[in-house]
Amino acid sequence: MNRQERCILLGNGESRLGLDLDYLKERAIVWGCNAIYRDWTPDRLVSVDIEMSDEIYRSGYCFENVTYFREWCRLPADAFDMLARPEHISRQDIDNLDSFIHESPRPEGWDEFVMSGQDLDTMRGFREDHLRQFPDSRPEDIDRVLGDKRAGLWITWCPPTDKVIEARSLPGNTDYGFAAGPLQNLLASQFDDPKEVYLVGHDMWSETGNFVNNVYKDTDCYQASGGSEVPPDNWIDHHKLIFDKFPDIKYYKVNPKPLDVGDRINRVIEEWSTTPNLEYMTHNELYERLN
Repeated sequence: MNRQERCILLGNGESRLGLDLDYLKERAIVWGCNAIYRDWTPDRLVSVDIEMSDEIYRSGYCFENVTYFREWCRLPADAFDMLARPEHISRQDIDNLDSFIHESPRPEGWDEFVMSGQDLDTMRGFREDHLRQFPDSRPEDIDRVLGDKRAGLWITWCPPTDKVIEARSLPGNTDYGFAAGPLQNLLASQFDDPKEVYLVGHDMWSETGNFVNNVYKDTDCYQASGGSEVPPDNWIDHHKLIFDKFPDIKYYKVNPKPLDVGDRINRVIEEWSTTPNLEYMTHNELYERLN
């Protein structure tokens, strides 16, 4: 089987640490998500988080490398003064609203920008609703997901050309609200027409059962290492929808070790147990298959 018939989807679960990513890229089309670009360049990158997407673009990565963002609508410079206004962030009388506007530098000749964000009033409403429902939530979890710093306008000036593709280029002009991991699966299955797809570093759970499992924890745009494990329910459901939508593709969930009913990483995912086009394999078995 040639390289174009296989896709490897790299999640940022800690189980992928130590893998030879260059070796994998020689033998398959490799998709990555979010902050993997800081360390290594996949064939395609996916990001849906506003702050993360802004960081990726400002780094210059997208000028040379194919990148999928959830929303990426270029606007003319003439629209800037009308749209980038503090009153779009909050209707309250707040002194420091200008600090919620995050604008990238604008080199000469860059005459379009992208703007995205969340208004502060709505974010605070979400936070209050969450705390009423879950009063025992950890402060670090609330601050990371629903803190004031998550509100604001992110304004990114763009050169005449780049390699960004809006994820809503999928049929139906939507990305279905998928997180980056399932979205890379959907994009790869839809556009690369692979025979085989391998999910690597899509750990779903944490080994401890308490704290976040992510290669990039304690860095910008990510939870602190003391943050709670992210519930995987939506990831599991969305991957299952993709497995069912593409029955002619063979999917492999790749784990570090053989399946173990008592292991939180190397385990069968119950919701996928009746999926005929899904199998499990270890890292070593992946290397053998690609050799």
